[in-house]
Amino acid sequence: MGLLAASALLVACGDDDDNDEDSSGESSTSTPTSASGAPGNLTKVTVSDNQFSPLSLQVPVGSNVTWEWSGSNPHSVKGTFDGKQIQSPTLTGTGVYLEAFQKPGTFSYECGVHGAAMKGTIIVQ
Repeated sequence: MGLLAASALLVACGDDDDNDEDSSGESSTSTPTSASGAPGNLTKVTVSDNQFSPLSLQVPVGSNVTWEWSGSNPHSVKGTFDGKQIQSPTLTGTGVYLEAFQKPGTFSYECGVHGAAMKGTIIVQ
């Protein structure tokens, strides 16, 4: 199966708080993943300081999409994918979250910390 990445647009998030650490003062280094999905195509969205990149990602049915954190601001992934609501852990620094997409459709998501100011779309065909 071919793998297409839509545009690599970036969306900025309006976080003007200079405190980029979590309440413990340490960056998270955990690597949570969802239990859903079988092996398939793997595609990555980068979650960096206040942006998802790419903004829109097109993948074939059966793809596993990973969100990989970098940077110093806290973020999460929140949306409804394949009929189920998901909310990744809020991570700062590094970490990975995985979701499998078994049905075609357009699935919007946003940062659970920053809301619609930081959003993206997965298009499954």
